[in-house]
Amino acid sequence: MSEHEELHPAAATLRPDVERFAEDAAYFRKLGVKYEADALIALLQRQKPRSAMPAACHSLADLNAGHAVPLLKTLADYPVQDVKATSVLAVARLAGRDETPWLVECLSRKGTDKGYVLWALAAVGDPAAYEGVEAWFEKRLRQLEKDPVRDTQTNAVFAVAYLEQTTSGHPEGVELLDRFQAIEPTLHRHVQTALTTFTRTYR
Repeated sequence: MSEHEELHPAAATLRPDVERFAEDAAYFRKLGVKYEADALIALLQRQKPRSAMPAACHSLADLNAGHAVPLLKTLADYPVQDVKATSVLAVARLAGRDETPWLVECLSRKGTDKGYVLWALAAVGDPAAYEGVEAWFEKRLRQLEKDPVRDTQTNAVFAVAYLEQTTSGHPEGVELLDRFQAIEPTLHRHVQTALTTFTRTYR
């Protein structure tokens, strides 16, 4: 990506700012943990304090700690929701397309949070993930078409965010996006709000 090319919203929302760096450094200082990669990796390895694990995951990505990827991958189905979410997003931020096959595998793996896996895939935007995302989204789309109002999950939003980046190489994806667009006005307001945040189409 050139320096003048705008990040897709799904990726832009994962970028840290200076304020977050300062807040995280202060948070770990209060815990007696250095705000550096090896100390945060050690925290995740001992899984204590558990409440600090999500912050450790995203901080490792903020610190560009690529050597933490193998450990972060082991947390994708961790029994605490925030840990499994932040670990997957951290892997995407640190490894990008190198971990596309693993992210696609997570779409069908029991115990992973599919919404955050899809967010990770949308943030990376690798066309190689198309078949996995398309298969997941087509099934989800059929469910939404039957009952679009009741569902408040935003998982489909991230599938839309991914697919809108890959239609040039996969024009068949346009049909899926058109089907989604047809039901979008009837979706829960929470889902519509997420669409304006994470996609280009609905901004």
